[in-house]
Amino acid sequence: MKEQLAVSADKKNAGNNAWAARMRDIAFFGTQQCELQSTVHSAFCTIQGTPEKLVVNLACTAKSEEHVTALMQYVNDHLLPQMEQSLGIQFEVRNLQFAVAGRENLLPQPERLHGSGHCAGWLDDPFATPALTATEGFRPETGGTHADLSMA
Repeated sequence: MKEQLAVSADKKNAGNNAWAARMRDIAFFGTQQCELQSTVHSAFCTIQGTPEKLVVNLACTAKSEEHVTALMQYVNDHLLPQMEQSLGIQFEVRNLQFAVAGRENLLPQPERLHGSGHCAGWLDDPFATPALTATEGFRPETGGTHADLSMA
């Protein structure tokens, strides 16, 4: 029977897995704490690296522009120090991104499309190959015939 002469790789991996789980838990805590703020639309946090060079990535989206400054102060003055204290290590790199949530109604209203010159007959033959002309662009109503695009 052979004796084991070196430390098992499983013990080393167990330490690495515990560290990775701890970073995941603290990152999840950061995401939750941001999302608990009434002014936050959404948030996402990750932590990566080694104890010697720890990197935090935090993206927060505020519900409106006037909340961004207060959100930045909260993250820098309260949340990140809490996370560092929980890990027992300061972050070497802080990648922070703050944004404002956009509006939900990005599509134009249907009444604005009427009379705008758009072809409404495409439903009659949706598989017609569109034709490109120099002045009008794609013209599906031509049945797919191509216009002369020569410069002559």
